[in-house]
Order: sequence, then C-alpha cells, then structure tokens
Amino acid sequence: MEGTNCVTVRVRVPGGGQEEPVLSQLITQYGVTINIQAALFDPQNQAEAWLDLELYGTPAALEDCLAVMRSRQWELVSLSAIREVTGVVTPVPVKTVPDGKVQRSHIHVRIPKAACDVPILSGLVSGHGLVVNLRGGLLSPNHEGDGWFDLEVQGTPAQIESGLDYLRQRGLQVWQQAQPADWSV
Repeated sequence: MEGTNCVTVRVRVPGGGQEEPVLSQLITQYGVTINIQAALFDPQNQAEAWLDLELYGTPAALEDCLAVMRSRQWELVSLSAIREVTGVVTPVPVKTVPDGKVQRSHIHVRIPKAACDVPILSGLVSGHGLVVNLRGGLLSPNHEGDGWFDLEVQGTPAQIESGLDYLRQRGLQVWQQAQPADWSV
C-alpha cells in the first residue's frame, strides 16, 4: 500500500469554471483529500477566480488530478513537488446512489481562522456522499480573518442534513438558501 503524499498548487480557474463540481469529481474519482487553503472565487467576476489547494493521496492519484486540472484549462500558477506526509489518511469516498430523491441546496459557510485547515469539501464528499460545487469563496492566504464559501450541494435530504451537521460540528456557521448567494456590493 502506498503512503499518503501531498502536493500544493495555486490554480487560476478560467471564466465559467464554476459550472461543474470539478473538485468533488476529483475527490470521488481519485480518492484524494483536497483542502482549500486560500480562495478568491467571486461568482460575479469569474475571470479572476483562483484557489490555493493542498491535495493528499497517492502519487499516481495526485498526478491524475493535476492532469485533469490542466485538461480543463486551469492554469497551474505554482506547484510544489509531490512529497510524502505522515499522519494524513485519505478516506475512501462514499458513493452517492441516486434514488430519485436527490435535491440541490445552496449553502453559505463561514470559515473561522481556526478552521482553515479543515478539508471541508472533502469531508462533505467523502463522509456524506454529497456532490459539492464551490460557487464562490473568499479565504485569505495567511488566514488573517474569517473566510466564506458559497456551496451548491447535491444529495438526498438525509445526506444534505448529515453534511450540514458535519459542518456545524466543526464550529462553522452555515446558512441554507433557496438561491445562490448574491455577492454584489
């Protein structure tokens, strides 16, 4: 069995990159854990979207994830070498089994400084079988203040409720919305 490895990458996501749950797909397809370390992902100005990501998994899975990002025209602005890490276990994602009762929900999550190292999206996907699409986000690189994620989640009502409980148990404030958040000023 291969050990867990890590790679850090800053990606610029081209306009329109928020339409598909790419990070959720990477977590499910390759069994990686993804932690968003910083983000500027304004739904009103998609041309300026960027993410600082930590990806954990096997070297082959990490290489595959980077290849997928490149194939989607995500610009890899900076990329670390893949390095072995200890104490990190990448969980096997829970598979979502559509049963005709799948619904979408928009949630807004406040990320306190103390919770910036929690792989939120990975926890929702791997632990609760949700499909998660990051629709917006603001998280400073130095974790100087609180951050925000605007998420669209898909799953059964029970999966969504379980995912919301997971977020709240980690001390995150969560607002469930009927429509995506309006971030315009």
